[in-house]
Amino acid sequence: MPTLKAGARSERGFTLIELTMVILVIGIVGALVLPRFGGLLDRQQMRRTVNVVRGMVRQLHAKAALTKRVYRLTFDLDEQQLTVCHLQSLPPTELGEDTCVAELSREMRGYAMPDAVRLLDVVSAEGKKVGEGTATMHFHPTGQAEPSVVHLQSPDETHVTLFIEALAGRVKVVYGYAEREKG
Repeated sequence: MPTLKAGARSERGFTLIELTMVILVIGIVGALVLPRFGGLLDRQQMRRTVNVVRGMVRQLHAKAALTKRVYRLTFDLDEQQLTVCHLQSLPPTELGEDTCVAELSREMRGYAMPDAVRLLDVVSAEGKKVGEGTATMHFHPTGQAEPSVVHLQSPDETHVTLFIEALAGRVKVVYGYAEREKG
């Protein structure tokens, strides 16, 4: 059995100073790396939102032509969400107004903006910029869609602009805050 001589110390374990230094180094590395991961998550949520809008636009464009209905995509800037419905004419005895029937299918259900993405404003085909309330665009059975510009913003003030084209129902993505060219 090993014995210790007087004044000798056992070399087992770590000293309090060594443990404190390791914890300090881990804290410094964490402080440098974690903010990068936070930005990574924000960028991922922005990419996901862009892909959701793209998918909705493509789906609405195709579904309007297939079902011969007019579909409405509503951007609710106050509630920060997107909703989809199709227009259905009421009988003439009820003032002939159109009513919007909500779409409940999985791919057409509403979409709530994630916390890291803010729906900033929507510019209509007429050039009217809507920054609060609701903005709508319609997809017609003829393959036409109302061209719109959608501006998204992340917490670090990064902007993404989505140009929704009228004929093809395509979405052009531009990083930064961009306006539609006049003319």
